[in-house]
Amino acid sequence: MVTGKADRNLIARNGHAYVSVPSTILSLETDTLMTQSPPADHDQAPIADFGIGLEDRAARPNVDPCDIAEEAMPAMVLGELSPPDAAWLQGHVATCGYCGNMLRSFERCELVFDQATGHLASTIPDDRPNTANALGMREARYGFMDTPVGPLLIAATDSGVCEVSFLTHHDAYAPIHQMESRRIMATERQASIAPAVAQLDEYFSGDRDRFDLEVDLHGLTPFTRDVLEATSNVPYGKVTSYGRIADRIGKTRASRAVGNALGRNPIPIVIPCHRIVLSNGNLGWYTGGSEIKRSLLGIEGVRYDAPR
Repeated sequence: MVTGKADRNLIARNGHAYVSVPSTILSLETDTLMTQSPPADHDQAPIADFGIGLEDRAARPNVDPCDIAEEAMPAMVLGELSPPDAAWLQGHVATCGYCGNMLRSFERCELVFDQATGHLASTIPDDRPNTANALGMREARYGFMDTPVGPLLIAATDSGVCEVSFLTHHDAYAPIHQMESRRIMATERQASIAPAVAQLDEYFSGDRDRFDLEVDLHGLTPFTRDVLEATSNVPYGKVTSYGRIADRIGKTRASRAVGNALGRNPIPIVIPCHRIVLSNGNLGWYTGGSEIKRSLLGIEGVRYDAPR
């Protein structure tokens, strides 16, 4: 260990040393303060990193991976990290002694907390008001998933999956706001969507041709519900037209309205609107884009070549 005056000039943080600021009062001219330029945008911390994995965040310029690891440790011990993020954090702590010790400290704290709260839960009823209920809204939990067609945001209420959103062309704020328009308040909790993530993983791997998931269509119109329920009955690897869906719900001339309703499908893939095509056999529009629609059908053995 280094002792004496030298170590007072160094402060260890995450195992990285830097020179401390001397306790000297600096006098600055007023005009110097007034003419200083604001920091560049890239020096400012982002407001949110929705959908961006820990590995990508840690690889950014001027970012200390240990800082990213520390921020993620509470979510790690609570089981709220996505599998890729958990794998990155485990790999990092395996090579960083400082972060490894810190993660073990978090795990010890979590064990003590679980023991304490487990005892309290058995003796004290939890009658705290729920924010969503107080606002007359339904409560949901959401998380993220990486897939072959890009990142997804997935949300579920106590009644079932209520949102599957492609994040290829927009950030997570868009589906969160869409859920709010359906009177659903969503908060992030990765562990709550684990069943949906597991089944979607199997689907993308070609190991699942039917989802065994409850869905929550809260906030949708009766017509849209009818369209989505009819669409749910289209088998894996098959396609049908918007007109035939209209026939199935008893609205023979409503094929355009059916298309509009499917465009608002909040749970694509699980409710397979990618299996609905135009009456002339053309692919048609899709909420995630035609390339994603083509890819999903390809997983199911239905081939639609890209237009030349």
